[in-house]
This record gives sequence, structure tokens and C-alpha cells, in this order.
Amino acid sequence: MTDVAKKVEAPDPAYLAAVLRRRQAMRARLDQAEALYEDVNREAAKLLDQQYRATRSTKTDVTLTDDTKFATVTRVGGEAEAQVTDREVFAAWVRDHYPDHWDYRIIPARTEAVVDQTFTANVLAAVDAAGVPQFADPQSGEVHDVPGVMIKPTRSRYYRWTFTRESKRQPLDGRTLVVDAIKAGALNLDGPLALGTAATEPEQ
Repeated sequence: MTDVAKKVEAPDPAYLAAVLRRRQAMRARLDQAEALYEDVNREAAKLLDQQYRATRSTKTDVTLTDDTKFATVTRVGGEAEAQVTDREVFAAWVRDHYPDHWDYRIIPARTEAVVDQTFTANVLAAVDAAGVPQFADPQSGEVHDVPGVMIKPTRSRYYRWTFTRESKRQPLDGRTLVVDAIKAGALNLDGPLALGTAATEPEQ
């Protein structure tokens, strides 16, 4: 005996139309929100950069219009380290000032200068500590300007945003607080921002 597959019925046309309409309308609203978010996110980063240059503050509370804190934003500083950017110039400096840490090796058709890796690491560590491409001789105390070495950024700064958590003092978390504020009309995300004077100086 062969089972006969049950015929699949088409969905209710009115319900299908309502679901599809809502899905695509929400996609349109989400696209618009993402575009607005990118604009305000860039503006926030620019203002936070300006605040950092002026005050060196790395953490800021985010509050509602009634000063209720619902989030924080923290500046995570970029990293930089000393690097040999011109090997030939650096090797020549080592040869002239610290020949014990310099050597050469003959490779077919060419001769290559070789600098002791431990010495190079010590020089780069000293440059990192000094914040400038200089090396103080531990024996003589003479300070050298080290050629062929630069302090280069290895990671850009970024901002970490976090909502507040529930607590005994505030039983609602940050997301709930801001959603309630929007529902109550205390926070309007559709109106234009009252922008102040924009920062014009470059980030340092």
C-alpha cells in the first residue's frame, strides 16, 4: 500500500502579505537606522578624541537627559613599538659604534651585513622606553640618535561601549533604561542632533 502525501496548503494570503510587508519594512527601517548610526558613531568618536586631547580622560559615562547613567564608553589606546625600518642604515650605525655586535656573511654574488639579534632587541627596547629613536650606551652614558629605527603604531585606538548592568541601586539594565526612555518620549532618536563646535585639529 502506497502512502499518499498530504497536499500542502498555501498560506493565508492576507497573513502572508502582512508578514512579508512587515519584514521588508523593518529591513528598510534597519537600513536607515544603520546609516544614521554610522554618522553618529563617527561624530561620537571625533568628540571623544577631542575630549581626550584636552583632558586625557579615557572613560566617560553615557547618561539620559535626567542624568541617569545607562552606559559607559572607554578609550582603548593604540599601541606602538620601535621597529627597524632601514636595515642598511641601522647596520651601518651598529658597525661604526658597536662593531662587536656587527658581522657579515658572504652569500653567492653578495655580502650581507648581520647585526646581533639580542643587541637589536636591546636597542629597540631602549627606544620603546625613551619614546624616541635614541639609545643610551650603558657603559659610557653617551646617547645616540639611532638611524633606521622608528616607533610605528601597531594597533589603532578604539572605543569600547558597554551598557550598565542591573544592581541593587538600579534594578534595570542600561538597554532597558534607554528603551523605556524612548517609549516615554524622553529620548528622540529621529530628530537632529544639537551639534556643538566640531573638532578640527587632527588626532594625536
